[in-house]
Amino acid sequence: MQRWFFVDEAEDCDAMAAPSSSTQTSMEVIHPATPILVNWKFYVMMTRHMAPNERMAIVGGSASLGNWQFSECVHMMKDDDNNAWYTYVNIPRDTRTEYRYLVVAVDPTAEKTIVRHWESHLKPRSVMPGICRKAREIDETYGILDGLEKVDRGWVTSETIVQLKFFNAPFTFKQRMKRRLIFVKVTPMNLTIPNASGSTNGINGCDYHTPISPLEDSLSNDTHDTRENGADLSTAFAFNEVAILHRDESVIKLQPQFGSACGPDDIVIFHLTIGDFDSTAYLIDLYSYSSKAAMDEPPYHLGYHYVLPNLLKRSDGNLEVPITCATRHRPMGMMQIGYLLIKPTKCIKLDMELTYTRYWNPKWTGLDVGHRGSGTSFKTKDSVIRENTITSLKNAVEHGADMVEFDVQLSKDLVPVVYHDFMIYVSLKAKGSCRPNDFLELPMRELTLDQLNNLKVYHTAEGRTREERSFHNDDLLEHQPFPRLVDVLDAIDPHVGFNIEVKWSQRLKDGSMEEEFEHTIDRNLYVDCILNVVFRKAGNRRIVFSCFDPDVCSMLRFKQNRYPVMFLTIGESTKYQKYLDPRGNSIEMAVNNSLAMELLGIVAHTEDLLRDPAQINLAKSSGLVVFCWGDDNNSKDTIKFLKDLGLHAIIYDKMDVFTIKEKKQSVFLLQAKESQNEILKQQALERGKLWHDNIPVKQQKQQ
Repeated sequence: MQRWFFVDEAEDCDAMAAPSSSTQTSMEVIHPATPILVNWKFYVMMTRHMAPNERMAIVGGSASLGNWQFSECVHMMKDDDNNAWYTYVNIPRDTRTEYRYLVVAVDPTAEKTIVRHWESHLKPRSVMPGICRKAREIDETYGILDGLEKVDRGWVTSETIVQLKFFNAPFTFKQRMKRRLIFVKVTPMNLTIPNASGSTNGINGCDYHTPISPLEDSLSNDTHDTRENGADLSTAFAFNEVAILHRDESVIKLQPQFGSACGPDDIVIFHLTIGDFDSTAYLIDLYSYSSKAAMDEPPYHLGYHYVLPNLLKRSDGNLEVPITCATRHRPMGMMQIGYLLIKPTKCIKLDMELTYTRYWNPKWTGLDVGHRGSGTSFKTKDSVIRENTITSLKNAVEHGADMVEFDVQLSKDLVPVVYHDFMIYVSLKAKGSCRPNDFLELPMRELTLDQLNNLKVYHTAEGRTREERSFHNDDLLEHQPFPRLVDVLDAIDPHVGFNIEVKWSQRLKDGSMEEEFEHTIDRNLYVDCILNVVFRKAGNRRIVFSCFDPDVCSMLRFKQNRYPVMFLTIGESTKYQKYLDPRGNSIEMAVNNSLAMELLGIVAHTEDLLRDPAQINLAKSSGLVVFCWGDDNNSKDTIKFLKDLGLHAIIYDKMDVFTIKEKKQSVFLLQAKESQNEILKQQALERGKLWHDNIPVKQQKQQ
């Protein structure tokens, strides 16, 4: 795969400047028909904590290293003398072999490999044994290459990620319990424990469709912590982690022994990696510390509840469950839990050769991004090009857009189409008539692609005002609304980046929905349909996903390992209602969520940034990329101000009016041209050096 959009990276220039197969360099030799193999020792130090069932592995660009397929990676052995891992692999002596280290876990029941985390440098490690004097000693440390540490979490392959969300102390107790700070710990429990005869029973011998009797010890003693991560038959093959969305803690990490605080201001997400979803229940234990307790005194085990897998019927939802007293085993209150299931995307093929999930070239600052192509067309009367059409996108490209932003959602027959609004109006009369009572308002997702293309469909602005809009060349195909995502990927210059906003209706803070009707399609299926098209048709295009829904962002991040994801936020705004989910209602919270879920960055609302420009530094100092959106961007002065602040990209309307670029070309196209020139220069230098090296010394002196 080409990497033309990364050529300014020093590490990538070496790869881009490599001569063609017909050119021999001073470092390379002509390969024989049958390469000579060397039994090479790979040896790497591990400085991170590893769970009992985790182990190091290596994957690379040769058959013996799995050809970048995680399922074919080579497991390494632990060196008993120190915290290092090693293995021997036959690799070509005179060919450069690329590779990466990773940490895996193997489900002992299903015998499937799970990628826990892996080295995610843009350019992987490499070795050519023929030019090495001897096998290397301990000179490699996991995650660190050329002084830069880059390790990313894996993506779902055969496992399921279960996220349980505890927002703002979601507990209801009797009056005397109201002021207590509650600590929560979640443990996945195996519902099919083998007994002595080899058969399987539920927990304590119960079938999981019947109530499970309480575990007497629960989590209130030290012995339970020795059973985590599949080390005991009562716990499932799983990894129990948590993310606390605070400025200093926004990372997925191991759960503390007695849980995490879930107070009125706390946003806590339990991140559970589950091997066998159907056979796993979730023990939720609640703890509280006595006000008179000593500093080293453990907390009081307050209550518990078991969440069975048959309660998690959809990919997302909310549960209201009772809290059972840990001593009397009687109901003592209620708690509300949000949940999200992230399942593998079966229709796309992923490898470990390269990843862009958290990569951004430092030179990519102040990029110009065309909003819905050439801009919102239904807010002003002077727009001549319909938004979110192929024509609109092409027009932005012609006027120098580095990227184009557009909205994607699914039709009823699950086709990803480009359109912004959730609702549309359909004419009940023949085309050409537009009378006050001729409209029917429908969710866009209730019509198939054929219906969207063949019926007379009006924008919500037209339906509400009963005023039909006409646009330039409206009858031509590229001017039509609802273009398929696959057609957009084919139609637009591949050197132009795409910011694909995935549309998903959320509940607002007042309890209403953005769209009047709740989603009927499963969230995993929704995201999979979009990913399928992108992975089939994107080629080498620079793509960034974004969404206002934080759960969709998490899905996009953990379902694939190639494209970056950004969290769209409203922040502090007077123009729009806040969402019920608090994660996008402030830049600080959006930053915390993006860090925890390993997103590339945030797309902030410019209204929020103009009110407090210092918030940009909050995101940038955390290593996040910052885009911005909003009507305030439609001003040359504002665009210049935002670029001077160091924003990575500004999304705005009317690229032909507001752009201040001198060269009306995408930055990616300009860099591709520059890289091609560098490649030609490098090849010329290599050819000249080879010619000079082959001239006899006497002849060189004469020259």
